Amino acid sequence: MIALELTYRPFAPGWLIAVGAVVLVALCLFFVVRRPLERTAWLLRILMVAALVGILVRPGYGTVPAKAKTSDLEILVVVDRTTSMSALDWNGSEPRLNGVQADLKELTEEFPGARFSLVTFGAFVRTELPYSSDSQAFLAAAEVMTVEGAFDGEGSLVDMPLEVMTESLAGAKKRHPERKRLVVFATDGENTRDGAEQRSFDDIDDLVDGGIVLGYGTESGGKMPVDPEADIDSYIYDDATQQDALSKLDEPNLTKIAGEMGATYQHREAVGGLDKWADDVDQSFSNEDDEFATKNEVYWMFALGLFVLALIELALAWRGFHAARRELKQL
Repeated sequence: MIALELTYRPFAPGWLIAVGAVVLVALCLFFVVRRPLERTAWLLRILMVAALVGILVRPGYGTVPAKAKTSDLEILVVVDRTTSMSALDWNGSEPRLNGVQADLKELTEEFPGARFSLVTFGAFVRTELPYSSDSQAFLAAAEVMTVEGAFDGEGSLVDMPLEVMTESLAGAKKRHPERKRLVVFATDGENTRDGAEQRSFDDIDDLVDGGIVLGYGTESGGKMPVDPEADIDSYIYDDATQQDALSKLDEPNLTKIAGEMGATYQHREAVGGLDKWADDVDQSFSNEDDEFATKNEVYWMFALGLFVLALIELALAWRGFHAARRELKQL
């Protein structure tokens, strides 16, 4: 569910609309020149392209007030995208990352109007989306997440995003101290980097009002495809055991991290079940009379024009069809 902050948004990216329109108009002009007997029809099609562009751009004029409902929550979501998150032991035999994506969708439904930020980590840490109340943008960023390649990293370390998390939460607290901050940490808790010791997450506790650590995987472990996108039946091989490598859930580590952050821990095995935790989160909304500015949209005029032009095009085609039939009868 998206916060009801009504803003001007085109149906498609501007560059895509511009390129498509130029190509179509150029094609129509080509036929205007090369087929003079059909000039009227091709000029009509140029007008249809212009009307279609108007629909896609969604122009508007002036401003009108719109009601808005926004939450006082700022939620930092941190997702593990190391190779182990491709292990096939979530919801039976699905990749763990599928479980993460399903859970993030549920979170947006449980916290309508909240501001979400998305951070991912693997061989490097990246902020995929800064804090935004546009849950559709958040879900789009989550949907395109992929695990890193089987040979991209040098072993995983769960505390990789700690500095970015601290900086993000501290910045959010400084900008809006009146808002509540939550952290959602999604991982299997597995550390595989040799010689590295996991740092404490204690500093996060001072920056948040709560949170949840979501644990993915099983104690028995799951196989990891070498290339999850292309060949799900070819698995990473463990030279030490001379068998397919297994990634296992490290539940004690996840419980420890949750305790350090002052968060709740929950093992995630299937879709659903986050509502009970969400119900315990203290969330308030802005006054429903709060107003935001939006445009008076006029794209419906272009849609009406396109409909009329399409009828004219159909009439011309019908007339041409009957003319062709008469000529055939005269032969």
